[in-house]
Amino acid sequence: MIHQVFDLDYWNQVFPIDRFQKLFPDYRYKDDFIRPWGITSPFHLVMHEHWKHQQLMQTQEATTPIDIFVWGYGEPDKREVTKIGGLPYYPSSRPWPRTENNKPFEFFAQFCFKDSLDICGSLPGDILVIFENPDLTDYSSGQCPIFHFEWVSIGDFPLVSYHDVLAFNPARLPCYGVIHRTSELITEPMSGIKIGGTPSWIHYEEFLPGSFLFQIPSLSPAASLPYPFVNTPFVYASPSTQYGRVRLGTYPPWHYLGHPILWTNMGCMYFFFDGSEFYWIGHN
Repeated sequence: MIHQVFDLDYWNQVFPIDRFQKLFPDYRYKDDFIRPWGITSPFHLVMHEHWKHQQLMQTQEATTPIDIFVWGYGEPDKREVTKIGGLPYYPSSRPWPRTENNKPFEFFAQFCFKDSLDICGSLPGDILVIFENPDLTDYSSGQCPIFHFEWVSIGDFPLVSYHDVLAFNPARLPCYGVIHRTSELITEPMSGIKIGGTPSWIHYEEFLPGSFLFQIPSLSPAASLPYPFVNTPFVYASPSTQYGRVRLGTYPPWHYLGHPILWTNMGCMYFFFDGSEFYWIGHN
């Protein structure tokens, strides 16, 4: 495996369903925590898998396999894994892409499909490196050339360093994906950064050329619980209020350092691929 694999058995012990409310009495959603979550943190995935299991006990609904990610904070040990921000898996010998106005694109994210070939099939490369145009802000439609895509295959060659990166977004918190192979209900697609399956449309189904390949929603770590990221065990707390209570999760690090991904109104981007061209659309 290229990616670190999510250990569901371990995380089920960290967030035990039967003792959750006793362990985390101040969690603000404790009366509604068994529901389909938007997945960023280990807690979200534990709860969603439990919810899905409960649904499948009541119905024989069809499912489809997917690879979904929870997230680690900072740079990964392996440059080639799926990640947001930081340094891309990009050859130093390849020219850094530029916009029509000769301005360097900013590195946005990369998807590594090496562990997902049985889901997505053959692709032009192992890794899709996604750049964004810093001068454009309309993410909603593939008609706008805000994204630039480069395929890279894993190999033994020098990669770009920070000195080689011509442009980056300092407000984007670097994080990396920890992969989880699961299945989703066809009528209840999982909401999170995933490869394969069915788009988790926010509003209504869209029809784009090609086949659905992956989606990128806004990432919203569970800041008021342990492990908002898989490698970040702490919970940030604000100073006590006038009533002497401590409000958890008010000052998570991304409040100051930037957000991994935050589309307008916590939206989602959906990407389709026809074998040569990408098409995308966003819902807010």
